[in-house]
Amino acid sequence: MRCIIVDDDEMSRESLKTLCEKIDDLELLSICSSGLEAMKFLKSEQVDLVFLDIRMPDLSGMDLIKSMDNLPQIVFTTGHSEYAVEAFEHHVTDFLVKPIELPRLIKAVDTAKSRLSTTEVNEETTELFLKVDGRYVRLNLDEVLYIESLGDYVTFITKDQKYIVLSTLKNIDDKISNNNFLKVHRSYIVNLTKVVDIEETNMVIGDKVIPISRANRSILMNRIKTI
Repeated sequence: MRCIIVDDDEMSRESLKTLCEKIDDLELLSICSSGLEAMKFLKSEQVDLVFLDIRMPDLSGMDLIKSMDNLPQIVFTTGHSEYAVEAFEHHVTDFLVKPIELPRLIKAVDTAKSRLSTTEVNEETTELFLKVDGRYVRLNLDEVLYIESLGDYVTFITKDQKYIVLSTLKNIDDKISNNNFLKVHRSYIVNLTKVVDIEETNMVIGDKVIPISRANRSILMNRIKTI
């Protein structure tokens, strides 16, 4: 697995580098001393796994994973165990507390390998079967403009149809593995191929103005190509 180390402490970087070199399954591509340096590297290189410190100046480890979409697997390496709950809320692969010992690191790498193998066999979601009025309706995701949360229901909006399904937006977001779809607000998932224009706090799809949350705007801007 192609990995990088991100830590502002030189001794921590060198210690983790020494441990990584003992694991045959790891190819260490880079050692970054800041979150900003790591962000730049991740935007230009294919990486499978990031060993990421949390407390760093300018851009913390938490800030990094909140600022980028489609991140590699993340293993936090930190001296601050109080961040564990928040870390796993972001579905990180593992959380290692310094000083890190080789057996614990090997276990984290094995978990990452297992997840990577599962991800590689999963195909991109191109369609869903929606339960509508007691029957299942096939919906091609290319036809979807956006998905809107309405309390305990979500609505799939296409150019000509509207499908209301009993579900949460989080459940739908978890089921859709498609790079064209992005959650831009707590109430909206959008098909990026259908976006007409984007302003500071909203976007337009068809004749619908959709809000963009502050937390998701940076993720959105990293996903799209701009000139």
